[in-house]
Amino acid sequence: MQRWWSSWIALVLGFSLLSAGTGGSESLEQAPSSPSNSLDLGLDALDAGDWPAAIGLFSQLSVEFPGEAEIFYLLGVAWASSGDDLAAVEAFAVAADIDPELDWVQADLGVSLYRLGESELAEDYLLEALLQGPEDADVLLHLGLIDLESGNSERGNRMLEESAELDPGIGALAFYHAANFALDRDDIPQAIDFLERAALARGPEGWRLASAELLATLAAGEADARRIRLSAAVGFENDDNLTVSEQDFSTGIGDIAGTFEADIEVEIIQEDSLDLSVGYDFFQSLHQDLKAFDLQAHEPHIQISGATGALQSTLTYAYRREAYRDVHYLDSNLVELDLNLCGWRSLCGVLGAGFERLDFAPTPGRDSNRYTLIVGQQASLWQGRVAFSLSWEPQWQRARNDDFSYDAQIVNVGLTAFLDPFRKGMLAGISYEFESRDYEGADPDSKFAREDDRHVVWAGVRVPLIGPTQISLDYLLIMSGSTISALNYDENIVSLKLWAWR
Repeated sequence: MQRWWSSWIALVLGFSLLSAGTGGSESLEQAPSSPSNSLDLGLDALDAGDWPAAIGLFSQLSVEFPGEAEIFYLLGVAWASSGDDLAAVEAFAVAADIDPELDWVQADLGVSLYRLGESELAEDYLLEALLQGPEDADVLLHLGLIDLESGNSERGNRMLEESAELDPGIGALAFYHAANFALDRDDIPQAIDFLERAALARGPEGWRLASAELLATLAAGEADARRIRLSAAVGFENDDNLTVSEQDFSTGIGDIAGTFEADIEVEIIQEDSLDLSVGYDFFQSLHQDLKAFDLQAHEPHIQISGATGALQSTLTYAYRREAYRDVHYLDSNLVELDLNLCGWRSLCGVLGAGFERLDFAPTPGRDSNRYTLIVGQQASLWQGRVAFSLSWEPQWQRARNDDFSYDAQIVNVGLTAFLDPFRKGMLAGISYEFESRDYEGADPDSKFAREDDRHVVWAGVRVPLIGPTQISLDYLLIMSGSTISALNYDENIVSLKLWAWR
């Protein structure tokens, strides 16, 4: 922080303490131990970096003059300079309570609170400092950091840029922080852009050198053709009731399967406002006993993403082909459009639509068109440590055989916790989904009334291992209810996988 105080503080305090301590004409002759002398000694100690002496002198003055906001402010500066932000907050808070409009008190209180991890409270004081004016680079810098931590990268980056423009001497620090948050989002091009600006900015020298070193590392990685991403996972899955839900079939028998999956993603275009990628996903399960349920899936896909201000849009096409025990089972053609608008720093709205064509080789009567809308929100809580999502999806399926046509309502709620304090990159999540299908609603004249309800609970954890590897543990509970008795069942699935990527 090390914000310096204006010389007028000493001048005002000198006259105030002088008159309070001596009174009348005797104030012209100051004793060595006079309040004015203590103030001068305290300011000299601050100038010299003698924090214990400054703290002692200003603490004594604060007792003698409990109504002087400037004394408590200088005491807060001394505590903050010594590294004790908790004591600094206490002193700054007293000063702000006495005189809320005292220069820098709101700003320094906000910065000290930020250092203590109280970002939400710090933001209130920093915004108040911004309203009181004039604009200060340190205030903008910390407001930008708070925005970045809470997920509002657009406004956060803008704040950091404004702080660097206001005080070029703070530029390297501001752009270095912006680059690190870009890296957290895996946005390598933007991180490189910020690091280049940090390396060329004026001071602090340490941040400039750190930016240059990190820039060299990233540039080498970019030159190593990282536009192609590969990942693979091996593991096992324990399912206590093997089912094929698309065929309304439940065995009531459990089995263990080994699983293997691999993905490749190729970035064709990677620009600031446009990304184009193609990919291919493969999955294979091999069951111990029920070999007929060995599932093999192939899914090539293409995705186009664009951004305009706070609006991000993604258009995806995917073709999926599934086979059980080498017998062709399902072809799916899916088109999805998702719009994501982050209007507030920790809250984003989601609007999407999807169309899927399903063709079932063994049962052509189930061939259908499925239409889906999605309305939801995503929120970042507790300084980005937790992500919360809530969505509602109306869905309509129209099948070749009307018995398999339905109208559905789907509600999904999820919570993800980022557990970096325990291990960098570790996360845990939980979600609940409820789906209600009304087959009678799709065909009011049908004599056969069928309604299905489905509850799905998922919980999982991801733990990074060594290098580009991680282990995942997932639990899935499916509770199916229906007016058809054979479709009332529970299913528990536990899976453990080891992941690697490059």
